[in-house]
Amino acid sequence: MEIEKQTTRKRILEAAYYIIKTFGISRLTIDVVCKEAGLSKGGFLYHFPSKEALIKGMIDDMYGQYVVEIEDEIAADSNDIGKNARAYLKVTFLNEENEFQLSAGVLAALVNTPSQLEPVRDIYKDWQDKMENDNIDPAIATICRLASDGLWYADLFNFAPLKDPDLRQRVLSILTDMSRGKLNYQNNDE
Repeated sequence: MEIEKQTTRKRILEAAYYIIKTFGISRLTIDVVCKEAGLSKGGFLYHFPSKEALIKGMIDDMYGQYVVEIEDEIAADSNDIGKNARAYLKVTFLNEENEFQLSAGVLAALVNTPSQLEPVRDIYKDWQDKMENDNIDPAIATICRLASDGLWYADLFNFAPLKDPDLRQRVLSILTDMSRGKLNYQNNDE
């Protein structure tokens, strides 16, 4: 029974992500989500008693996955110097699949219930604290985090995103080198 509950819950979340991506945040209503997920309103309300609960579920779902991916990267990195910055860079730069879902949850909260962003703010504060204690210059670790966040916003809002995969990889490589304390760069194209 627990597996079925999780499957239905995930189906609801996927429907909500799809609606926001396809039709925009203004179309995120319980009725539209129920129709997209193929559920009755009662089935929806069993998992999410309100639209605000759905938005909180979206944020919890995606940030939960995001945090686990970053923690997995940290655990896999044997170099203690800058490992938090590298994990954050890698997951943010290379995880385009979950990027929209993460963005959708944040945008839904921002538009509907900004107070629901408080746990997200706490997650970012925790990441920043880890960056500042990452055995490298705190400014370099912070630059890595802010560059990752900037890439995410550029992709989210289509603000001149890095569409060239080679350029995207080169930016990631330079930032990764920075997280290892390597600061001398030359343009290999010259």
